[in-house]
Amino acid sequence: MKDHVHERIGFREIDEHGNAVQAVSPHVPEPADRERRRIPINPFIIALWVLDAGLLWVGVWAVNETGAAMSGPTMFNMSAQLNFMLMTYTPYAFLGALLLTSTLLFWHAVQWQKQRPTR
Repeated sequence: MKDHVHERIGFREIDEHGNAVQAVSPHVPEPADRERRRIPINPFIIALWVLDAGLLWVGVWAVNETGAAMSGPTMFNMSAQLNFMLMTYTPYAFLGALLLTSTLLFWHAVQWQKQRPTR
């Protein structure tokens, strides 16, 4: 039945939500080696992880430097103003690192949840 009337009729499979599903033909086997799905890497998220590690490192470094300066003279003496600034801004560096870590972990959890199949 190859006539112009029947050639225009096309059938497609849909799932329970009405979304189109790739039709599987019994006459054409699926390729054995499917290409692997590439994991998309977001450069902004990587930059945020680097910023997070930097904030944490700066906080630990500042605590070490100010603690050493308060315990007595060291080989690398910093000015009192710099020590005061480090002591003042260190809690905010730790807080920023904590908030950034929790935000990034929440974002990763949401992305993981989106990729899981729904039941």
